[in-house]
Amino acid sequence: MKISKLLYSLLIGLTIYSLLIFYEGDTGLKALAKVENYRKVLNDNLDNIRDINEGLTVEFDSLSTDNDLIKLKARALGYFEREDHLVHITNWNPDYNEYKPGHVIKQEYLTDVDEKSFRLMAFSATLFSLIILIIAEMSKKTRR
Repeated sequence: MKISKLLYSLLIGLTIYSLLIFYEGDTGLKALAKVENYRKVLNDNLDNIRDINEGLTVEFDSLSTDNDLIKLKARALGYFEREDHLVHITNWNPDYNEYKPGHVIKQEYLTDVDEKSFRLMAFSATLFSLIILIIAEMSKKTRR
């Protein structure tokens, strides 16, 4: 009878420990939710990069065929025709709208979950269930 109480209390402790690891562990539900959020951020960033790539492709195609646009871009780089007259404007930043494709995404890597607290909770649950089972057995004996 005493062995069965010990086994039941160990089973309860193991169940609690398993549930805690399932929810809070390195590969648990919380970690899965973080991975899903990171996947969404990566997909959003990929969509932004695709949009920028499409815009750059359109600009490249137009630079390949449009002579007026080539002249404008050359002037922005400081190349002018002989008949052009230059006017310098102070406090003007021509690179204000330059492309900055995508952004750096940094994942917060999970460190190993400290399982000492889980073990302590499982051990205390085991001990508590063992005490409850012993008290229940003692109360049965006193009733008889």
